[in-house]
Order: sequence, then C-alpha cells, then structure tokens
Amino acid sequence: MEPSFWLERWQSKNIGFHREAYHPALQGHWHKLGVEPPSSVFVPLCGMSRDMEWLAQRGHRVVGVELSELAIDAFMNGQNLTPVVEVRGEFIVKSAGPYELWCGDLFTLPEACLVSISAIYDRASLVALPPPMQTRYAQWLKQKLPGAPVLIVSLGYDQSEMTGPPFSLPEARVRELLGDHYDVVVLSSDEVINDNEALRNRGLTKLHETVYIARGTL
Repeated sequence: MEPSFWLERWQSKNIGFHREAYHPALQGHWHKLGVEPPSSVFVPLCGMSRDMEWLAQRGHRVVGVELSELAIDAFMNGQNLTPVVEVRGEFIVKSAGPYELWCGDLFTLPEACLVSISAIYDRASLVALPPPMQTRYAQWLKQKLPGAPVLIVSLGYDQSEMTGPPFSLPEARVRELLGDHYDVVVLSSDEVINDNEALRNRGLTKLHETVYIARGTL
C-alpha cells in the first residue's frame, strides 16, 4: 500500500476511521500494562487520534508517527497548541506540551526517538496495513522496541464482504505475527458492528473487535 493512498484519504477528508471519542479499549485496559506516568508511549500511525489526549491526561509523554502532516496539524489545532517545528532528516517533527509527533515513514524512524519508549498503543497500525506490511511492521516492533508492552486493538470480519483497510486480523494472525517474541493475551472480544455505521455502509454484517496485551518474552 503506497503512502499516497493515506495522504489522499486525509486530503479528501475520507477519514471514517477517525473516532471523536476516546476508545473504550484504551480506557478499560491501559492500566493492565502497568506503565506509570510520566513514561513515554509510542502511538504508530497516530493520525489525529484523541486517544493521544487521553494518554497525555494521565501524565504520559506521547510520541507519534504519521504520514500526513494534515493529520498532525489537525490534532495540534484541536489541542489549541502551537508546536515547535523541526526538520530532522526526512521527518518534520512537531512538538508541543507532552506531544512529539513525527511526520514521515514509520519504518525509517531514527532510533533516537524511540529510546525512551515504555509502551505502545496500537489501535490503527496492524489493521491499517495489508498482510505483507503487517509482517514488516511486526518485525520492526521486535527489532526496535523489543521490551515495550503493546496494547493492540484488532478487528476481525469476513473479507469477502469488504476489502481493507481496515484489514481483518483474527487472533490466529495476531499470534502468527507476534507469538515468536511476545506473550499474547486476549483481554476482551466483542461484536461491534452496531457501533460502526461506516463499515456497515461498506457491506459488513459482522465485526469482531479483540483487544490484546503483547509482552516481550525474549
């Protein structure tokens, strides 16, 4: 999947994947990671997610990465923040308050921006990536952030009803991607199609949301 796909979605405001409310999985399960503030949380493919605000309200520093500068600007504007803007290599970095948001390609993030990360919140990465990129992303996590626990929100559905993104990510696939490095524990699993009008409109009749904690074992 080319970066232009997501850049065009943000440009055209085709962002049905964005939630105005904090995600219930984050609110209900974050404490189970045992990560105390003011530790830093990494939010890959962060968009303008208000979940970053929720994490910051609990005292965390938030480091995000996102392809679309429009999304980062929308988030900062929504927080009434005027960020400091820096160019670091191929990235534009916008920092304000507890937030440090990197605009660019996740896979080329410099290691220096990850050294302080204590945990990862993944609501929008694995499900946003097609299978080959899911594999690449999982390997990247294991190499770059091997000790940080991950709170993962995944979706499962019949892909004959709809093509991704978001992509169906059943439990077997999550374990295939992460099980060689992480102890993967299911925290909750719920039918959520009634809460997803946009996906119902795309033809889905069932949608299962599963939340995991993945902790490194090596």
